[in-house]
Amino acid sequence: MWRSAGMAGALGLEIGLCLVIGGGGGYLLDRKLNTHWIMYLGLFIGLGAAIKGIVRVTKQYRREVEGGEPRSSGKGGGGGAGPN
Repeated sequence: MWRSAGMAGALGLEIGLCLVIGGGGGYLLDRKLNTHWIMYLGLFIGLGAAIKGIVRVTKQYRREVEGGEPRSSGKGGGGGAGPN
């Protein structure tokens, strides 16, 4: 559970940073070069990087689920029906 939460938090941070770095870098270049289109290009590149991160995390999650890796430690009550 904690690993999944950590992956989701890291993914959210990665998406935000991709967009901020792409858009911010494009904005700074727009101001320096006196243009009006580089920020949109930076945002587009940042969005592509964010989508790549989403695909990477999704593939990793699927590998863990399909590989049969247990989602919990197996310790504790469990509450399942057992022999009486």
